[in-house]
This record gives sequence, C-alpha cells and structure tokens, in this order.
Amino acid sequence: MRGAGAARVIPLVAAGAAAASGVLILVVAADAPSRAREHATREEARAAASLYELPGATEADVLSLLDGRARIVAPEAGGAGPGAHAYRAGALEPAAWIAVEPRDEGSRWPWAPSVLALLGALCMAAWAAGRRRSPPPPRFPAAPAFLCAAMFALVAVTAQQWARGELEAISTSRLAGGLRAAEIAGAAGADPEAAARVAGLPWASGAALGEPDRIWTMPREVGAAIAAAPRLRTAPRYTVAAGGATYHGGSIALGPGPPVRAEDPANNLHLVFLGYEETTSPAVALIASSLGCVLLVSLVLFLLPLAARPRALSRTLAAWGFLTPAAALLLLFTFGPLLFSLWISLHDWRLVDPAHPFLGLANYRALLGDGAWWSAVRNTGVFTLHVPLAMAVALSLALLTRESRRAVRWARLALFLPSITSVVAIAVVWKWLLNDGYGLANRALGAIGLGPVAWLSSPDIALVSLMVIGVWMVVGYQMVVFQAGLAAIPRVWYDAARVDGAGPWQRFRHITLPGLRHTLFFVLVTSVIGSFQVFGLVYVMTEGGPLGATDVAVYHIYREAWEFLRFGNAAAMSWILFGVVFAATWLHFRFLERRGAHA
Repeated sequence: MRGAGAARVIPLVAAGAAAASGVLILVVAADAPSRAREHATREEARAAASLYELPGATEADVLSLLDGRARIVAPEAGGAGPGAHAYRAGALEPAAWIAVEPRDEGSRWPWAPSVLALLGALCMAAWAAGRRRSPPPPRFPAAPAFLCAAMFALVAVTAQQWARGELEAISTSRLAGGLRAAEIAGAAGADPEAAARVAGLPWASGAALGEPDRIWTMPREVGAAIAAAPRLRTAPRYTVAAGGATYHGGSIALGPGPPVRAEDPANNLHLVFLGYEETTSPAVALIASSLGCVLLVSLVLFLLPLAARPRALSRTLAAWGFLTPAAALLLLFTFGPLLFSLWISLHDWRLVDPAHPFLGLANYRALLGDGAWWSAVRNTGVFTLHVPLAMAVALSLALLTRESRRAVRWARLALFLPSITSVVAIAVVWKWLLNDGYGLANRALGAIGLGPVAWLSSPDIALVSLMVIGVWMVVGYQMVVFQAGLAAIPRVWYDAARVDGAGPWQRFRHITLPGLRHTLFFVLVTSVIGSFQVFGLVYVMTEGGPLGATDVAVYHIYREAWEFLRFGNAAAMSWILFGVVFAATWLHFRFLERRGAHA
C-alpha cells in the first residue's frame, strides 16, 4: 500500500473501529438486563409451578399470578421457551407444563448511550474525512485517541446507569411477583414457610426478625437491619442496605381470604430479594470492554505516522500479525486474570454470596493485623533461606562434575532427575520415607541405635525437613546452570593463573566467582522467586502443619480461597505476596547486580 493510500485508509479504519467499539459497549450493557429478564421469567415459571402443586390452589390462581402471561398445557406440549413442569403430590411424571411469556416492560436498548456513541462516531468520521487530503502526521495523533477514550468512558458510564435502572426495575417486578405468589398461596391455606417456598425468596416472620437464631433463609444481617428500623417492619415495600448490598423487601399478612396487613408487625411475613443490580451488574464487563476498545483504536492510530514510510508500515503490520496470537493469550490468561484479581481484592468476594460489595482497601487493612497470614509469610521467608545452601551445593557439584567421563555424565543425570520429576510424586515418596512410624529414615536411625525423629510432625523440625527436600529438588537444575556458566569462562585464564602460582582457592576466588557473577545472580533471583511460591510440598506432605509450622504464603492463600471461600481476602494476599517478591527481586537487582558491575 502506497503512503498516500495508507494515510487515507488508516483514519477510516480508526473511525470504523471506534464505531464498532461503541456498539460493543452498548451490546455488553444491554446483555445484563436481558439475562436478568430471562432469569426472572424462569423464576416466575418456577413459582407458578410451585403454586400449581400446592394443595388448595387452582389453575385460576396460577393464571392470576402472572396476569394472563401463563398458559397451562400438557407436559408433552411444553419444553420450548420459558416455563416449568408442574407435578402433583406423589407423582413421578409432570402433570402440566406452565409456559410463561416474559414481561414487556422497560427499554430493551440503551438509547441515551447510543446517541453518545453515535456522536462520537460522527466526530471520528469527520476527523477521518478531514485527513483525506492531509499528509501523515509525524507523531502519534493524540487528539483522536483522547476523543475515543473520553467517548468510550462516557458511553460506558451512561450505559451502566441505564443498566442499573433496568435491573432495579426487574428486581422490583421480581419481588412483586414473589409477594403476589405468597399472598395467593396463603389465601389457599399455605403456612408461611410453604408460601415463602412458592415465592422462592428468602423470608422471615415479623416476630423472628430481631432473633437471628429463628431466621433460616433470610440473611441475618438483613433481618437485623429490618428489625432495627420500625418503619420497615410495617412497610409493604422497602429497600434495605445490609452487608454492603441493597436488598428489595416487602411484607404481607397471610391468612384465609384477601390479604390484609396485620396490625401487629410480628404477624407479617417478610420477603427479601438481592437485586439484579447487585448480582448481574455489567460494571466489570463494561470496564474491560472500554479498555479493550481504547487499546484497539490506539493501535490503529499508531499506524498513521508510519503511512509515510510504506516499508516500515508493512513490517509493523507483519510483526503485529505474528505477535497477535501470543498477545491474545497473554491478555486473556495472564493480564486479564491479574486485573480481575486486583478487582476482586477490592471487594468482599465470597463464592457462596451472590453480592460482592465494594470494600476499597479494607481487605488490605485487615491483613495488616492478621497474625496467621504474617506467620505464613514468615515461614515462607525462613524456607527461602535454603536457597544459598542449595546454590553452594550446586556449585560444588558443578565443579566436581566438569569432566566428560561416562561415570560423571551418569552422575549429572542422576542429580538432574529430581528437577524434572513431578513435585507430587517427590512429596509422596519423601512423606513415606520420613514417616514417624514406618519411614525408612527412622528405621535406618533405629538400626544404628538412634531414636526416631519426628521429621514432619514436630513444629521445630517439619519446616527444616521441607527445606532439605527443597535443596535436593533444585540442586540438579542449579548445577546444570552453573556448568553452563563455567563453560563460558576461558580456560586460558586458569592456565595463566597456574603459571603465576595461584592455588585452587585463589583461582576459584579470583576467576571462577567473578566469571559466574551473572549466573549466580540469575540463579539467586529465580530461586528466591520459586521458593516464595512453594506449594506442592506443603500441600502433600504437611498441609501447613503441625500447628501451622509449615503454613507458607501460597498454601495460606489456597486455603483462604478454596476452603474458606473468601476470594477477596485471598486476592489481597496474592497482591501482598507479589509486592514482597517484587521488593526482594528489586533489592537483588539494586545491590547485587550494581555491586557486581563495579567489581
């Protein structure tokens, strides 16, 4: 492509990318209310099926529940579209299929953000048209890039506001449907628990709100918040903030005949619903899509100054073509999860809770006083002390196995095998060898008259045992790296030192160590980073015990996330560990490498 042609085409491509990016943001925003409507419709169908199965309820009750949006058909006629099978008591086969039509309410498309996106796209089109007769700029065109970034941010913010309003409306309808289902079930003679099951919403009686032990399905902090506000105990509809999230709630009085609100609030049935604006918010997706769109348009605009140099432009495009697969993988599986973990660390993110309230830096502040976490960090630091010992052993073995005889080659192979063996297999074997009762290590000690040692069950010895195993695992790899470094040192230096009368220690001190300066630095940094990430040995051999003596940082993070399901705390721990490792690495570069450069 000639320079003039490229200078005309690239702005058009940038304008097209900006328009497509705006549409992408709008689609992401519109998808959240759509999914919420589908879920609400499925829940309405389930409530209608539960009411159909309730003794005393009639088909007319089911139809009145959904205001004519439900059809009761034969089971074999259902299955397509939203709906649910309904069963009779004791039956194994469905008695009917209840088809439900979604509610026709609210705006299905974010028109206000669409107007903003259209205005931004027109501005970019006008800029592209104005550049048709202009030469390529000498520098990156920052003005259209900032224009696109501002447009994407404004569209994303307005789209989020629109989506939140839609989700709140859907949540209100969902709560109203649940209250209506409970009222109809109560009028049919159902007790409060059965009526709440028909509604499919967390519930509590008015008398139980102030007594957490009597609340079973409603979150206890929500019940406490309602009990603390007398106005909410008698309000037919309300919203309540609890646990960092907003719940939609309402109360009804159950009994035969038309539902009449009880004069005594203790006799009311309270139903709450965690709104879709809390559980289906598109905020994260909008932020990610906006950043991706800014990156895409910026990359296209980056090519514009190269339009004056066709060869450089073609080379850049070819390079980008080769880099795209690897960059996409890094973005999806490395940088994306990293940013998402940072987002999680700022929230109370529990796997069992649908809401994830924003906490800011509260998780990090809580970790400052978490003694168990800092004990795990301390154990990790102690475990890292095996690195210098492992390096000394590896360097000694590298010096002893420099020759190329067959026996030496077999010895190098045997020493290197632990480095390529599965950590789990190594841990299982060593756990068997160091067992207090039947381990070979204690049997060998018993054969020579020494008492058994609690290798893995003593808080004083367990971590030292893991450190020794860690040395055995990494010494072969480090030996190979040191041998490569030794091979790069010219032999004539040693010959000249011998001629000058230098002994073995002097040759090692003044030739070998300076010649291995960069190799030593590489092995030290990578080994320290690897030791901070130790997990497999602890997980298989000790599970952090005994008494937390081997509870290291990564294993502590694993337990926090997958045993206690506190992903927000685990993500904060991960970033603190990253900071510790980064600081240790920076100190190595700052002092060791600079010192070596001036040596």
